[in-house]
Amino acid sequence: MAGQNTTGGMGQDKNQNQSSQNQSSQNKPAQNQASQNQASNQNQSSQNQSSQSQYWKGQFQNEPYYQQGRQYEEYEQAYNTGEQGRSQYGTSGQTFEQSEKNLRADYEKTASSNSKALKWEDGGKQAAQAAWERAGSAQSSQSSDRDMQQGKQGSDASSNKRTS
Repeated sequence: MAGQNTTGGMGQDKNQNQSSQNQSSQNKPAQNQASQNQASNQNQSSQNQSSQSQYWKGQFQNEPYYQQGRQYEEYEQAYNTGEQGRSQYGTSGQTFEQSEKNLRADYEKTASSNSKALKWEDGGKQAAQAAWERAGSAQSSQSSDRDMQQGKQGSDASSNKRTS
């Protein structure tokens, strides 16, 4: 009898292993999709950062806080902080002013390794706020573009229903 229990147990283990393998292979497409989405988001983020850098390189000297003789590299970290801060803190509805303490801490932590970076009170804050505001307007225009596309798709679907 002991031998029969062992064989029955082995059969159950084999069935459980096959069931686990089936579940694992069913999860693989979802895992692959998640990995692809993450890679796509990272790629979009780096492209967006690159386009933002290009914008600020051409624009920083026209900003009201610009100090004669300063180079882009002195403002760059503040622009990055403002843009990243908007996506980190602004998406929960916080304003720049409500997020300033966190933004300043983020800025000072990253700027400490960059001897060229402005001090927060010497123009870093204003540059970060400009980037925050620009990132917000970019997000809202993307949202309205997406809303318009969804609205068009929705109206196409409803017109299809009427003609069917």
